[in-house]
Amino acid sequence: MVVRYRSSEQEVARLQMRVRQLEREMVRLRASRRVLLNLVAWQERQQKLRIGALERENRRLRQRRLPKSST
Repeated sequence: MVVRYRSSEQEVARLQMRVRQLEREMVRLRASRRVLLNLVAWQERQQKLRIGALERENRRLRQRRLPKSST
């Protein structure tokens, strides 16, 4: 859609308003990105903790299953 403006001042004003809108959107998207990255980092930490706990549990259970060797 092409909109004709009466003067270049109106066009400049429209473009300045659009720039401000885009700058606000950019700030919002950056904040959203930070939140998402923080969530991903938190999930990775939780996953590592859970894997560590499962590995320790696995070692403990394996040690209980091993027969004692008589020497």
